[in-house]
Amino acid sequence: MPDYRLRGAVRGEDGEIGAPRVDEVLTAADAKEAVRLANSRSLTIEDDAVNALWLVDAHGTLRRADRDS
Repeated sequence: MPDYRLRGAVRGEDGEIGAPRVDEVLTAADAKEAVRLANSRSLTIEDDAVNALWLVDAHGTLRRADRDS
């Protein structure tokens, strides 16, 4: 099964995204399952820890971006 990376950071008022504060490896059968796992995981991350989340696959392709700030 391929690995995906869920990353999260703080987006500043200027729109710039800082260094990742969350960097987790998710193993999923396919992209659809990886997005489901990322959505579930995003519910348990403290709101003040990050306000931007993104998911990339092993090839660096962006799968999901932006959590409401």
